[in-house]
Amino acid sequence: MNAQTIDEPPFPLWRAASCGLLAMLVGIGIARFGYAPLVPALIAAHWFSPGAAFTLGAINLLGYLVGAGGMRLARMRINVRLAMLAMMGLTDLCLLASALRWGFWWYAPWRLLSGITGGVLMVLMGQAVVARAPAARRGAVGGLTFAGMGGGIALSGLVIPRILPFGLPTTWLSLAALGIAATIIVGLLMPPGFIEPAPRTARSPTRPNRAIPWLIIAYGLCAVGFVPHILFWASFIAIGLGEGINQGAFYSAILGVAAAIGPPLAGRVADRFGFGRTLAASYLIMAGAVALPLGFAGPVGLALSAFGVGALAMAAVVLTSGMVAERVPAAAMGSVWGAATLTYAIVQAGSAAGFSALFRATGLYTPLFGTGAVALLVGAFIVGKIGGQNMTVR
Repeated sequence: MNAQTIDEPPFPLWRAASCGLLAMLVGIGIARFGYAPLVPALIAAHWFSPGAAFTLGAINLLGYLVGAGGMRLARMRINVRLAMLAMMGLTDLCLLASALRWGFWWYAPWRLLSGITGGVLMVLMGQAVVARAPAARRGAVGGLTFAGMGGGIALSGLVIPRILPFGLPTTWLSLAALGIAATIIVGLLMPPGFIEPAPRTARSPTRPNRAIPWLIIAYGLCAVGFVPHILFWASFIAIGLGEGINQGAFYSAILGVAAAIGPPLAGRVADRFGFGRTLAASYLIMAGAVALPLGFAGPVGLALSAFGVGALAMAAVVLTSGMVAERVPAAAMGSVWGAATLTYAIVQAGSAAGFSALFRATGLYTPLFGTGAVALLVGAFIVGKIGGQNMTVR
């Protein structure tokens, strides 16, 4: 799909990117990643068993898969502002519904829906905001837009411990209020624009790039490596290490702050050293950060693990899209990036379900972090091998 604006005065790119940040904050940062710091409290208050709580996280990832896949298959003209408001509004509704303690089967469809809206917003922001940016500014624009994901994680981790003493319903309602406020701001500030269906030729590049499938595989392996910190990080600290809910939320906030600064920082590093080299190094360092709690579960080790995983997992979005842009014609960018996003969602949903089953079977956190670290090492090897292969000169 190609992003086109209906108003021919210069498109207010930075205003749109700021609205994209808010959309990512609500749809991904709060509704999706913000769930993890709440898991220990949901378990402690007997809203759900540990297995059920983690399964709800996996259901949300499944919804993300449905949303991202649906956007890739969409062949219609999309009013960007209306689509953003609809998805953010539905996400706010999911947060409101989560304040009701009506059991697993009440929560499951709302977690699924919030995953769907997050997947739609992820693809929509790439098409509606990042795709409009000139090549020289694409990293900065993408960094600002995708920083909203990490901002939501940080916000959830900082706000949740201060609200939880008032009860889980109050906590969910407070997160919903934040989402509603962000939705109102987007409604007021997002410039008008449309996404038009891409011509058929844009979805069928004439010369396949042999490095692209391997790059997408590595991106999927990054999803595997990120799942332990998405679903189990706060619970590992609060329950597995016995540090309590507040400490779990604190280290989740570190992860979120890092996730907010990772994308823009990675874009600048890649401009200097190259996207391929930066991405390979990022996967290698992230593997070490994921594995760090296996041997160093003290405050320093936990902080370094949270910071490294948060920054580099979000940086992978910007770096992978940059590598794709280097290797395919501009007309094929939307199709290939959509395939990468969909693959990431599929692998992440499958990994979340698999890790949840593994945890239910063993009750141990160590196999989760070990598996994630190995996946990232393989991803680093793949990216290092493809390096500068099949660069497209444009």
